[in-house]
Amino acid sequence: MRTKRLWLPLLLLGFVVLVVWTGLGRGESSPQDNVIAFIMKTTDANSHYWQTVRSGALAAAKELEVTPELSGPLRSIDSDEQARLLERAIAQRPRAIVLAPIDEDALAPQLEEISRLGIRLIIMDTPLLHHKADSYVSSDHVEEGREAAGILAPGRKTRPVYAFLTSDEKSTVAMQRRDGVMEALPAGSAYNLGMINVGKSEEQAYRTVKSLTAAYPGMNGIIALTDIGVAGAAKALKETGLSGSVKLIGFDSSVPEIQLLEQGAMHALIVQNPFNMGFLSVQAALDDSGGSATVDIPSATITRANMYAPENQKLLFPFVY
Repeated sequence: MRTKRLWLPLLLLGFVVLVVWTGLGRGESSPQDNVIAFIMKTTDANSHYWQTVRSGALAAAKELEVTPELSGPLRSIDSDEQARLLERAIAQRPRAIVLAPIDEDALAPQLEEISRLGIRLIIMDTPLLHHKADSYVSSDHVEEGREAAGILAPGRKTRPVYAFLTSDEKSTVAMQRRDGVMEALPAGSAYNLGMINVGKSEEQAYRTVKSLTAAYPGMNGIIALTDIGVAGAAKALKETGLSGSVKLIGFDSSVPEIQLLEQGAMHALIVQNPFNMGFLSVQAALDDSGGSATVDIPSATITRANMYAPENQKLLFPFVY
């Protein structure tokens, strides 16, 4: 009788311990099974492009019922802060990590750790050159360059004399766009004045373009590989009376660029679909079926003549949450 009385409390205690242990185990792992770490190049509220990527990610997370942990450095050049954010995300062991890398070399230790741990990795916007990812979601930046070349020299009626402007000579995206232009406009058919780094200064872009147009009177094109400096370039062309004869072509769709396009100070924008990029990156993060490793998001060529078309208005003025 005493033995039965002794075993009954022990059995009850064992049952309680089992229930508590199971509950704690679920509490530690289950939430992470539903978490997607989403690390952008910047969370700057003034970045039209990345705020739209964010909106796409939130829309996908809501539809697919996952928890997105969105982060990114305040400055789009702060690769050290992005490395810290990526390290923090790895420690939490999320279901997947979506990353728009600023500098692949700066992220090398974290990228190797992701591979070692077997965490699903989705790269968006900027491709990795030396590390593997489960999926890459972006536009074809080389093709974007080809499109810019087609705008600069339609039908090759005149020999293109052009220069590249950039704010980051290490940018993989900028280099791929440049390669696309030069592939479509080989040296024998065009004169490339080179790629000029204007840093983060509108004033530097302004001075650069004024000097170029003075030194090369036959210049007929400027291709701005990043949105930094576009306003300075447009100002220089306007002051010299060359806005009509020198084509200013840009990429993506910052608010200043859209305004310049509307004013006729820019000839064209090659625009990605950042909302789709955010949405499809979250979708790819949940796709464990071994589907396509590359998700291509077509770009659109937008000019003053077609910028008010409904499909282009959606690209230029997407709803931001």
